[in-house]
Amino acid sequence: MLTLYRPFTSLFRDDYADRDWSSLFFGGPASRENLSFTPAVDVVEQDNAYQLRAEIPGIAPNEIDVQVENDVLTLKGERKYENQEERAGYRRVERSYGSFSRSFMLPKGTNVDAIEARAENGVLTVTIPKAKAASSRKVEVKGGGLVDKAKKIFAKSEEPATA
Repeated sequence: MLTLYRPFTSLFRDDYADRDWSSLFFGGPASRENLSFTPAVDVVEQDNAYQLRAEIPGIAPNEIDVQVENDVLTLKGERKYENQEERAGYRRVERSYGSFSRSFMLPKGTNVDAIEARAENGVLTVTIPKAKAASSRKVEVKGGGLVDKAKKIFAKSEEPATA
């Protein structure tokens, strides 16, 4: 099963909601500059592959970076803040903006060279095929030592001579 990769630098992240709460520890009110965007991710195991689905609304497919290095799958991107100016009334911004990076440890037995990614309708789908299991077969053990060579020599000398 895929597992979330959390290096030591994610010390101040909440395990349940996977939100960045570092602004609470290091001070400063929440603003556009320190809002973070973390896409929600579902991981599904199928018979022949793992499928990872991340919510990435408002991000173009060419602005998403999917990399695999040392059995770690990393998704990177950025949802840019849309600067809209209003002169009258109040405004509330509830959507999160900013860059994100999510990393997942790949399980043993995945085919890293055949990973595919597709973004459609605000959902990034990454398909990670499982490697085909090696089939078992019986291997014949052949001799090649001195005993086998001696048997061949004596077998030739015992053959009757034909005239």
